[in-house]
Amino acid sequence: MVEKKPALTVIDGDGIANPRWLDLPKIIRARSPFDPNRQCLYRIAREDCVKAARARRRQPVFEFWSILNGEPPPVPNVERYGRASAVMGLVRLTAAHACFRGIRRPFAEDDSGANILAYVLKPTQFYRYEPNLACVAQKQNVPEDVVFVAYVRMDEPCEGERIDIKGVLTHWGFVEADSANLPLPVDHASRYDERLW
Repeated sequence: MVEKKPALTVIDGDGIANPRWLDLPKIIRARSPFDPNRQCLYRIAREDCVKAARARRRQPVFEFWSILNGEPPPVPNVERYGRASAVMGLVRLTAAHACFRGIRRPFAEDDSGANILAYVLKPTQFYRYEPNLACVAQKQNVPEDVVFVAYVRMDEPCEGERIDIKGVLTHWGFVEADSANLPLPVDHASRYDERLW
C-alpha cells in the first residue's frame, strides 16, 4: 500500500510581522468632498506603502504618519523631547482646506482620472526619514513654497450627496504651491477638473 503524501498548501506572508511604523491604520477620516462640514472614511492603500518601504522608499510612510495621521511615526526615540513637542505642528487629513475632483490623466482603471479626489493641506512641520543611530525620524519645517496633496480613488463615480462615501487613499506628496495663491497647488486651474470646496 502506497502512503499518501499530504497536499501542499500555499501560506501567504513572509513569516515576519511588519514593524510598527509600517502598520498603517485600515481607514482614515477626511472631510466629505460634497460637504466640508461632514466627515467620511477612506481605506488606505497599505500594501503600496509596504512595497515602497521594502524598496527603501520610507519617506511616504513618514509623511502619512506626520501629515495625514497627525502623529509622529512610531519609531524608537521619536518622542525623546516629549509627546507635546512631537505632535506640535502636525496636521491630519481632516485639516484639508481644499478639495479638487479629476486629475486630468489616466489613473488605474479610470482612463480620464475623473473619479480621483485631491485633498490639499498646508502643514507647517513633518517627519523626515533620516538614518541615524538615535532616531530615524527627524522633525522638519515644511518650506513655504509647497503644499501637500493626498489623492483618493473613489470606488464609484463621484456623484450626488452620499453619506457612505467610499474610496481608497492611494498616494500623497508635496507639490509646488501657486505663487499667486500659496495655499493651492501650482496650475490648480488646469491641473484638476473642478474645485469642490
